[in-house]
Amino acid sequence: MSKKLIGFIILSAALVLAVVLIIGITSIDKRNRQLIAGRQSIPEFHFYNQDLGLYNYNQLAANSPVCIFYYDADCEFCQDEIKHLQQNITAFKGVQILMVSVNKPERTRRFAKEYGLCGYKDIVWVFDKNFDFYKWFGHAVTPSVFIYGSKHDLIKEYKGEVKMEAVLRNIHNDKRG
Repeated sequence: MSKKLIGFIILSAALVLAVVLIIGITSIDKRNRQLIAGRQSIPEFHFYNQDLGLYNYNQLAANSPVCIFYYDADCEFCQDEIKHLQQNITAFKGVQILMVSVNKPERTRRFAKEYGLCGYKDIVWVFDKNFDFYKWFGHAVTPSVFIYGSKHDLIKEYKGEVKMEAVLRNIHNDKRG
């Protein structure tokens, strides 16, 4: 085989690989932009409540701010964040809190009890049974917080641990404005 033919084959393979990579990156970028646009208002999600009944976006309180906490009960950063949520729970009066996790309901019940958060009427604990969170909210680490205003428009999102003061500041600024 001549050197020219080998060079041509290598160049052709590199061009094909480059085209495939460009198409893949463009596709991922388009998907990311769609997710960002889709979560500017509360997405049409559906998860499961603790009794494995369907819970969806229509069940959120109308005209009320919503905080969506994505957590894992075994994550120490999530545990720390939940501890701070519990310490500031009275400041969340009138705010619907949606706690989303892939933890099974029995683990979630233990977690809520351990941190003194079971029994609050404004906190709903849901199970992401099918690992679908990313479909509506994009890639999120635990913990992540999505803050929606009273018109259910996205105010702020935090990926990673956040201070409750920052969450509350965003909520209260929305209530004033």
